[in-house]
Amino acid sequence: MSTEQPRRTDVRRTQAERRAESERRLLQATAELIVERGLENTSLADIGRRAGASHAAVNHRFGSKEELVDRVVDEASLFYVRAARDRIGRHTGYEALVEICLLYLDLVDGPDPLGRVHIVLWSAAVAHTAPQRSTHLDTDRTFRTFLAGLITEGIEQGTIDPGVDAHDFAITIVGMLRGVSMQVLLDPDGLDLGAAKDVVTTLLARSLLQDP
Repeated sequence: MSTEQPRRTDVRRTQAERRAESERRLLQATAELIVERGLENTSLADIGRRAGASHAAVNHRFGSKEELVDRVVDEASLFYVRAARDRIGRHTGYEALVEICLLYLDLVDGPDPLGRVHIVLWSAAVAHTAPQRSTHLDTDRTFRTFLAGLITEGIEQGTIDPGVDAHDFAITIVGMLRGVSMQVLLDPDGLDLGAAKDVVTTLLARSLLQDP
């Protein structure tokens, strides 16, 4: 019977995996509680309890609530980017634009709180109550630029009306998606999201396509 001890690299890898899992639980708990209660009503103690960790452990890992929320914002952005990459696939231009819009609404209604926590944090940023206001401003600008790029691509491909102003339409599309999403969070039982998505695709076609 071998008495060889585990290699230190194996031990370190296990510790790293445990640390990553602990961090994942904390980020998930933070997103869940922010969606359920709002940013102001979510404390580090609440997050620790939800994640099965002590208040001291949360403080040690992230230092402050602001730093933890910053990480949640980053994770939510990565979550969306990965989902968007998978959803778009080989679609380009107008088709990619439609897929992105539907994905946005799907994620807000989906099971993972990372898909909708940005809506709650965005509303806090609008009310000037979130330290992450500048981060959300940058994220919004990046998203609008991305949508405008898809619209421009559609114009170049000949599917989208060349008279469309890509920048202005990107602003309007974000507003439409954000408005529907906030209603989903506020009144999930009173809103037919499937019907809303049908209207979104209809409006996009009528407003953008050369031959809708």
